[in-house]
Amino acid sequence: MSDVNPQRGRSRRGNYHEQRLQPPRRDQVRQRRAGTRHILNESLLKMIVSNLQPLEITAGDNFLGFVEALNPTVQIPTKAEIRSELLTVYKEKEEELRRSLASADDIVLTCELWSSRPEDPYLTVGCHFVDRNGKRKSYMLKTTSLFGDESTANIKKQLLGVMEAWGVKEKVHSVVRAGMPQMKNVQVEWTDMPCFADTLDEVFKDLKRNDQLLDVLRKCQNIVRFFKNDSEAEEKLRKIQRQLGMRQDELVMYSGDQWFAWLHMLQRLLQQYRAMVMVLDEGGKTDLILNEEEKEKLKNVISALEPLKEATSKMKSGFETISVMLPLLTTLMEKLDKEKRKSNNVAQILLSKCRKEFGDVNNHQLAPSTFLDPRYKNRLTDKNKRQAKDKILKELTAGRNCSPAQVSKFKDMLERYMSYESSSEESNPLAWWRYNGMDHFGELSQLALKKLGVVSTAVPLERAFSGAGDQFCNQRSAIEPENLNMILFLNSNWSKES
Repeated sequence: MSDVNPQRGRSRRGNYHEQRLQPPRRDQVRQRRAGTRHILNESLLKMIVSNLQPLEITAGDNFLGFVEALNPTVQIPTKAEIRSELLTVYKEKEEELRRSLASADDIVLTCELWSSRPEDPYLTVGCHFVDRNGKRKSYMLKTTSLFGDESTANIKKQLLGVMEAWGVKEKVHSVVRAGMPQMKNVQVEWTDMPCFADTLDEVFKDLKRNDQLLDVLRKCQNIVRFFKNDSEAEEKLRKIQRQLGMRQDELVMYSGDQWFAWLHMLQRLLQQYRAMVMVLDEGGKTDLILNEEEKEKLKNVISALEPLKEATSKMKSGFETISVMLPLLTTLMEKLDKEKRKSNNVAQILLSKCRKEFGDVNNHQLAPSTFLDPRYKNRLTDKNKRQAKDKILKELTAGRNCSPAQVSKFKDMLERYMSYESSSEESNPLAWWRYNGMDHFGELSQLALKKLGVVSTAVPLERAFSGAGDQFCNQRSAIEPENLNMILFLNSNWSKES
């Protein structure tokens, strides 16, 4: 017979169910509420930093009304509570980044000079390095006010201060800069690199200084502005387009200095111009109608800028390695030269300015970086290959008392690398050097990772060559100065995490 007492078993089960049915204690309720509130605070903070909003958004009537409509019982954190959460998360992510930087070998900085108001310039500094798996890691380090002092001495001082604060001064070998032409040719302890996107914008700004060209561009702006501000005229435009079976894309208005935004505006204008002329003529706005010479200049501007768009569209999102620049510039200048031969004087001016800013693509300072990119090494001219090999050999032997046999060994390694199969254009050259290159070409791998770790732009490509850049700039200008550094830091280093 069993010794189990059925009554005793029922009693134990009964006690268990009674315990489960008991209401939670007050301390348990408080813990649950605290946990829920923490999740709410963190989620709200992530929304704020992801969208570059000021903290005071949480006190706005529209935001409070929206939340109340969703759930009237939810308590929105105060600005002080959100700032406390901001400080906590910032310190956590800052400490995580310090640990990551401690394991990095070579570091590249990017710096952007910008301002929310002319008298209030800021310097934003980012960092980039290649991890153990051959992936580029990019982070924001610091946004600091220059307090009205944009001198080279102050910018250099601020950069050195950021390096020392993060403990990376000895690891930084290159700095890519945007928005600070005053730093060109300044003596610094690192390799100075201009931002590709910023340089292209400067080339276009210089192009716009041509008086005859500027007059046409302004007239094109006025045409678009007229249709944007006159709803009746725009409705007539759409009616004529429907009758003619034309596309009815929205007109684009732009007045800044970024070439890609101008190209977008001018392309849309030319696409719809036939219908526009009918509306302008009917409304007596003949002063806005382009004459034949002006139309020719408009077409020449578009044809000259399209090669820039075609070249930059091949660049990937985020940050692209500097090694892509020489193949890209070579293609760009070939296309501009082709347009020049079609008697496109705008392309001729643009080509001349590109050559002045970017240098001779057949004997270029970026040849060593392109040589070390397994995707593009065979695209170099013979002159670029020779000077790349000479410079790389010099770097490999620098600081060593190399015997002729050792120098010969390095030369042989470079030849073996050149004869090795090229990788596909979609491949990751950093990962290639971490694995294939390390196995086959030893010491060359470390130099390659250092050079290919340099990025081509000071800001992510999605900001450099799209309207998202203007939106980003407008949003960050509205952030409270006391929170600006932390919000931009977390926007880059935390907000996109899952």
